[in-house]
Amino acid sequence: MTNYLQLINSLRPIDVIVAKKRSGIGRILDHYVVHLGNGFFVGNLKGSVKQISHFELLELLKEYEPIRVRRFNGDQLQIQQAIIRARQKLGHKYSFLGFNCEHFANWVQYGKESSSQVSNGFLIIAGLATLKFIASNNGER
Repeated sequence: MTNYLQLINSLRPIDVIVAKKRSGIGRILDHYVVHLGNGFFVGNLKGSVKQISHFELLELLKEYEPIRVRRFNGDQLQIQQAIIRARQKLGHKYSFLGFNCEHFANWVQYGKESSSQVSNGFLIIAGLATLKFIASNNGER
């Protein structure tokens, strides 16, 4: 509980908690929750973008281990713009490839829906497919 309080007290508006599952294959992915300020959190979890209560965040952090806080370095105007972006997406449906928790956090902080995890995953799959193709041709051209 002390670590939870330290984490919460260290957050500034629009900071993002980056966490990993505590066990299992889910540890390979990062998960993101945005702190809007004044104890309000928003994340793209359980089907859609929604506000997360302190209780829900505490429950979430039993399953996920915070690994870092991604700070937001904007001024007051940029903070307000980011809060508006977050609210615009409330209820937006989750999509692993098209709009996951990383897409949402990047949208709020930077105004750009992107996921390096998805991009890197596609690059790895393309690389493996290329290697398989090369191997299946036994080096013949």
